[in-house]
Amino acid sequence: MHSRQALEQICCGVAVIFSVVALMTGCNQTDAAKPNAESNTARVKKLPKMKFHRPESFPVAVARLSEIHEVIVSDNPLPDPKVFQVVEVIHGSGAGAHSHYHLASNPTDHSHGHDHADQESNEKKHEVEVDVITEMTDIVKWMPDIAGDTDMDKDLWSSVKTESGDFQSQLRDALSEVNGRQEQRKAIQAMANKLLTFTESMAAIAKEMDDSDPGNHESQEE
Repeated sequence: MHSRQALEQICCGVAVIFSVVALMTGCNQTDAAKPNAESNTARVKKLPKMKFHRPESFPVAVARLSEIHEVIVSDNPLPDPKVFQVVEVIHGSGAGAHSHYHLASNPTDHSHGHDHADQESNEKKHEVEVDVITEMTDIVKWMPDIAGDTDMDKDLWSSVKTESGDFQSQLRDALSEVNGRQEQRKAIQAMANKLLTFTESMAAIAKEMDDSDPGNHESQEE
């Protein structure tokens, strides 16, 4: 008799323990599904690399590099980052959704040959900042592509590609072990002569292109 009562008490105690565990587990699941957790995930979404600060031509890229060089080696404060108001256009939903981006001031046709009429479309607005050091490193990296959009001859383009690749590697090494814009600035200041040499070489190529353009000679003669 006593043993039966003891067994019933043990079973009852086990049932209570499982009930408490189940309640605790349910509370954790509810907390994980709170809207705040989802909104935090949405806020930290990493945007793809934007190219809105890409110079429109090789001479413009060279001129911008010269400006950045003067800013970085000077004693003046670094300028505030460039701010771009970007619109993300989202077509579809779920796993099949895809996005396109454009400046808020420059609406763009995102059809790219596809009909989105039967897809749900939404828009999100983002603010994208590009600091002057990021701009410089991107321009150096993009130099061969920017030069490739011109009628530059093959030998000059090869020079741009080789020199840009070499200087990009030197920049990457210089910036790899520093954090923050001021520390990056100091690292670049330490290689200011290399930056000047690269910039002057690109300027010489831009001038050679300009001198070899028949249209420029005709304009000067007129």
